[in-house]
Amino acid sequence: MLTKKYPRLTLAQGASLSVIGLFLGTITWLAALVPSLPLAIKLPLLLFTWFALWFFTHDLTHHIVGSIVGVKFQYYFLGRSGITKLKLPLVSRLLKHVPVLVLKIDKASLDKISVASRKWMHASGAIASMAMPVLILPTAYTTGPVWVGVLFTIMVVGSAVFTLYFSPKSGDLYRARIAK
Repeated sequence: MLTKKYPRLTLAQGASLSVIGLFLGTITWLAALVPSLPLAIKLPLLLFTWFALWFFTHDLTHHIVGSIVGVKFQYYFLGRSGITKLKLPLVSRLLKHVPVLVLKIDKASLDKISVASRKWMHASGAIASMAMPVLILPTAYTTGPVWVGVLFTIMVVGSAVFTLYFSPKSGDLYRARIAK
């Protein structure tokens, strides 16, 4: 389980980690396009690509959108998902052990921007995490048997449904909804 003292990263380190993760996801995506590779290699490459598009876009999008609208950030840290607060029997227990990148917001900067800007900054990460993995679906459907495409469609849709259902209760979409 993660300790209460979360490891901190500077803004440059956190953003760099996200960019490197996305770069590696792009490299694995391109590698999965090599026709001579067997499906047993392509599948893990595409799984990592899906993960990179889902995970590394989230906080980087918060950072970019927040910076555009005037939000200041203090640092990144490795923390827990807000979903753990929902006390879901299996999910909360599992997510207590899974680190996520989190941006620490300078709360004073939120008071200096419009409510709409605050809402967009909070919602941007969830929107990116739902939208970006869609990009690999054409590759998933053309890289092997149809079940590969179906698997990734289930992952993309499942992740989006999970986010749309639970995030308004305790995550980014909740913070966007209550922003004043």
